[in-house]
Amino acid sequence: MNMKQNFTAILKSPVGYLGVRLEGQKLIGLKFLGRKKPSADEATENNEDITKSVNSALNIYFTDPYNVKQPEIMLDGTKFQKKIWKVLSLIRPGKTRTYGDIARELKTSPRAVGNACRRNPVPIFIPCHRVVSTTGRGGFMGHTSGEPLTIKEWLLAHEQKATAGE
Repeated sequence: MNMKQNFTAILKSPVGYLGVRLEGQKLIGLKFLGRKKPSADEATENNEDITKSVNSALNIYFTDPYNVKQPEIMLDGTKFQKKIWKVLSLIRPGKTRTYGDIARELKTSPRAVGNACRRNPVPIFIPCHRVVSTTGRGGFMGHTSGEPLTIKEWLLAHEQKATAGE
């Protein structure tokens, strides 16, 4: 089943291609698409003016994760998910928190935190990659192995390297 993704734009990054979805000028979705170049028909538009703030923020993140100016974001999620995403947004680059730590803070379960991370519509900007398990890196984007974990490892290493340079 090949479903068209309908991205506003597809951007190239150090971790592969990123599908961007905007509503007006607000970011509503960011998806890791992998290293293989997506087909041209996956983007419904590729308007640089529309994606300028998102592209700029991503370029800054991939250069210096400490000085990113967030683009305007419009989140579609439950009240509970938004509560978790707000906590994730407070985790500084180069730092991590465990699912359990966040669960205790919000009086919920680590699994609920993991589910909210999995449904995060704008990874990088809501840094779910900074949430780890007590015994390792945990999952990323609903996966516990493969390319998603490679991306999580890269993002964490990138932030650690930037921390070491301070």
